[in-house]
Amino acid sequence: MGMVILITVDAIANRRRILTMLLVRITGSQLRAGRALAGLTIEDLAARARLCRHSIRKWEGSSNAVPDAMVAHLSRALDVLEAEGIRFSDGGVHLQRTAPISTVIHSEGAAA
Repeated sequence: MGMVILITVDAIANRRRILTMLLVRITGSQLRAGRALAGLTIEDLAARARLCRHSIRKWEGSSNAVPDAMVAHLSRALDVLEAEGIRFSDGGVHLQRTAPISTVIHSEGAAA
């Protein structure tokens, strides 16, 4: 029974992702900008998304057109970028990362 629920939730999440991609209409230029903001090379993104680097290069080269890609493959690339804090919207591509709560640096011999 739990398996059916997981499949249903996954199907809903995938449907939501597809609708989001269709509404935002991610372009090749945005995909390239997101990858650059995340500090990833084409090879990095391809390896992490389990995709061919030639596919990513082709998608990014599609300029302002919506990349001609299978939704499942493009979703894998977007998952990697979103895990790095990249957010796609009608307003463009943004890097969204939370700052560390605190940073403590200890130094030997520092005065107390």
